[in-house]
Amino acid sequence: MRASLIPILIIVVAVVAGFFVWQRRHGGEAGRVGGKRPAAVVAPEPRGDPGRFILGAPVPGPGRWTADLSRWVSAGLISADQAAAIAHFEESGIGGRSAPIERRVSLLAEALGYVGMVLALAGAAAGLAQGWEDLPVWARLVIPAAVTGLLLLGGVFLRHQDEPAFRRLMSVLWVLTVGGLAWTLAVIGAEFTDWDAEPIALMVGGGCTLLAGTLYLIRRHGLQQVALLASGHALVVSGLVALPGQRHPGWWFAVAVWVLGAAWAALGWKGLLPPGWLAVALGFMGMVIAPAIGVGEYDWLLAPALLTAAGLVALSVPTHQTPLLALGMVGAFGYITWAVTNYFQDSLGAPVALVVVGAVFLAMAVLAGGLAQRNKGKPARSPE
Repeated sequence: MRASLIPILIIVVAVVAGFFVWQRRHGGEAGRVGGKRPAAVVAPEPRGDPGRFILGAPVPGPGRWTADLSRWVSAGLISADQAAAIAHFEESGIGGRSAPIERRVSLLAEALGYVGMVLALAGAAAGLAQGWEDLPVWARLVIPAAVTGLLLLGGVFLRHQDEPAFRRLMSVLWVLTVGGLAWTLAVIGAEFTDWDAEPIALMVGGGCTLLAGTLYLIRRHGLQQVALLASGHALVVSGLVALPGQRHPGWWFAVAVWVLGAAWAALGWKGLLPPGWLAVALGFMGMVIAPAIGVGEYDWLLAPALLTAAGLVALSVPTHQTPLLALGMVGAFGYITWAVTNYFQDSLGAPVALVVVGAVFLAMAVLAGGLAQRNKGKPARSPE
């Protein structure tokens, strides 16, 4: 049961992540009139100035007029049709804004292109794996270095393209560039140094973090943020592993991942890591998953795990963010299920343990509903 906790949490958190994305694309609760939302009120953020969001709800910052329209419609100052007309005026370029870029590449063609790229990369990787040991040392370095350089230059070439498909391809290429650098540095460490695995991993993590951070500063896109966060995790974990000593306690890694997730969510909440909704989502998911790294070995990690889940549930009420409520509930359900089956299965039996878990979950639902009623009518909190 202990070994299965991490994959179970990862699966359920992935489902919640999908809900985060859905919430981001369809917007928050603001702007609903009679259960319907004026379709034109929520507009895409201007390119080059990402703005701020609470998991999808527009807040003060660039593009503030969208939030203002929603608020005015809710207050009855203007009608939904008037809000739609104003939004159309702002989006059409009549009010000084550029017209939306026309898509020239269909989504189907783009998807097929990515599938072809994945198959080509898989074939190339399989071919290299078969003949890797027969290659001279210099070729083992030149190949990953050349691949990394080509991926980086490909992204640079696509940087000024206006076609959305090409700009998405640029983000994908730069994510692969970070992976290519990791490959290159790993070859350098293994073939050209006498270092142990720990300092090589630290070098890889540090180099990837530096490159991913630079690419994120150039293009503040979701994929670049994901690459930066992944590289940061690699740097933190490899740094802990490289510390002097025989064996480091597993709770160190759980605490490090939790702290990194909390910092990431806080920066996203403040609008310092655009897109903010993604930074908040990734940070909170990291906080929920982190205790699972060592909870099987260190039972006390169950306390911060449950406190994290409860904190997300409490935060979801004043901010009116359903994904936070879902994430907190999923985390609480996973950890409580593990605790009941781990500590009480022998004394209570599996059926009774499941009944206890269900009762606790229902109690949490009632608590969340009570908090929602208590905060009903109060204004939602927004990031600064």
